[in-house]
Amino acid sequence: MKTRIAELRKSLNLTQDEFAKRLSLSRNYIWMIEKGERIPPDRTISDICRIFNANPNWLRNGEEPMLMPEPDDDT
Repeated sequence: MKTRIAELRKSLNLTQDEFAKRLSLSRNYIWMIEKGERIPPDRTISDICRIFNANPNWLRNGEEPMLMPEPDDDT
């Protein structure tokens, strides 16, 4: 999961600091997750998915696609 969180962050062109601020976390905590020194709790994973539109199956298991499809506005 650590590499997928870093991949998501980089695909969004965000620094660790910017990514952390959007999640109300410290840059150091994001660094530790990306280095594999911390495993994010379910709450943090849920927040990443909600805030960045990430696919939870991709984040947890690597199942494509990385991002959830945008909602269809033709309702």
